[in-house]
Amino acid sequence: MPRLIFPKIDLTNVQAVITDIDSTLYFFDPAHEKTLEECRDFFEKDFQGQFDADQFIKDYLEEREKLAKRLAPQGACRSRLFAMQVIFERMNVKQSYVKAMEYEQFYWQHFMTHMKRDEDAFRFLEACKAKNIPVCALTDMQSHFQIQKLQALKLENLIDYLVTSEEAGAEKPAKVAFQRALDKLGKDPQHVIMIGDNYEKDIVGAEKMGIKGYTVLIEQD
Repeated sequence: MPRLIFPKIDLTNVQAVITDIDSTLYFFDPAHEKTLEECRDFFEKDFQGQFDADQFIKDYLEEREKLAKRLAPQGACRSRLFAMQVIFERMNVKQSYVKAMEYEQFYWQHFMTHMKRDEDAFRFLEACKAKNIPVCALTDMQSHFQIQKLQALKLENLIDYLVTSEEAGAEKPAKVAFQRALDKLGKDPQHVIMIGDNYEKDIVGAEKMGIKGYTVLIEQD
């Protein structure tokens, strides 16, 4: 099974850390894939064979891609509720917005149970805490879901600040997102490092701000 490879980082001369959350502090894909399977089964039982459950998942993934483009760069572009709502409206489900909320809640409730924190990331955050190095999580998506993830992973006591694309008004690699993190940390970029799995968003975005980047890799079987 693929796994995350958290970078080995020397904290000498590091005054603050910015870190991504998804596929950095935990591996997103396994949790997401398991949750989609459960959503498919939930849909099949909910509609009792009236609609194709496999097609529902396919349509959902397509609608999320469309939504991401239509609402970019704001945090709402990652909304599962809006993608679900489009599908249920197409199905002529009454009060489709209520049904969409039900499915979004189902998704996140199950997703949170399938996340497994990366233990190397955990130990790194503990080392930062021991050295009094403040940490800010910088991530796309809506804030309340990302807060719930940190709580489910039992990392909230190791993360001092949070900046989301919802709060910043733009997704990474937008400068405004990184600047908001720097402002909360109160540090100059040359003394801050960034850790993330997405090279363009996390590493290039950070380096354009004068922040040194470290990449989390995915090791394939």
